[in-house]
Amino acid sequence: MASSPQVAVATRLWVAASIGKGEIISAPAPQSHYLRHVLKISDGGRIAVFNGSDGEWLAEVRFSGRKGCSLLPISLTRPQVVEEGPWLLFAPVKKYRLDFLVQKSVELGVQLIRPVQTRRTIVRRVAKKRILANAIEAAEQCGRVTLPEVADFSPLSEVMLSWPQGRTLFWGDESGGGIPALRAFHPDLTKAAFLIGPEGGFEESEREFLTAQAFTKAIDLGPRILRSDTAGLMALSLWQGACSSTGHGF
Repeated sequence: MASSPQVAVATRLWVAASIGKGEIISAPAPQSHYLRHVLKISDGGRIAVFNGSDGEWLAEVRFSGRKGCSLLPISLTRPQVVEEGPWLLFAPVKKYRLDFLVQKSVELGVQLIRPVQTRRTIVRRVAKKRILANAIEAAEQCGRVTLPEVADFSPLSEVMLSWPQGRTLFWGDESGGGIPALRAFHPDLTKAAFLIGPEGGFEESEREFLTAQAFTKAIDLGPRILRSDTAGLMALSLWQGACSSTGHGF
């Protein structure tokens, strides 16, 4: 995504409430604890807050009693923008690697995160709240003013049947039958999505199904066998590099 001027405040916090000048925001207990005891911010200290729809604001921290905390927006530091980026679809991996994948994909600009169930997917349950928590943490850290959408864990076939027009789906073909990724990333393609399969790879029937779709392109991420989380981040990094070289960074 294109860079924007940053407010000179080290701490950024995502809030669920609407943000406007003078509108006091009540901080929930975890945020209050974080500000008081982890960051050790003093009463009257200033942080940046955002909610994904009202831009980023400079806010004053006000403590009350032993646990109470409120945030008072003072001035708008960055207006809200639309941060369009690629989508990331993946067969989920175990939780700590999944946490890492989500965090880094948010830093790399994803607009939508969607776990999908393939025939060889080992993980059967995905904690959507955990994905969102990791997305929030990453957005706070990297300076985004938006959060990616987190979609439900759904079967691959169901996702493909409801695919929107105009968005190309690049999928990692571990069999080596895909186009080298950078060669596949045409500068005129502005809406992209990436699909990363499970540790055991896609079954042959799934590869045939994906190949048959008009909106898909198989890509090759190199000669080594990559873990799913590595493959997802590599595809996003290559896409960002390709977009940046043509002036269309996200």
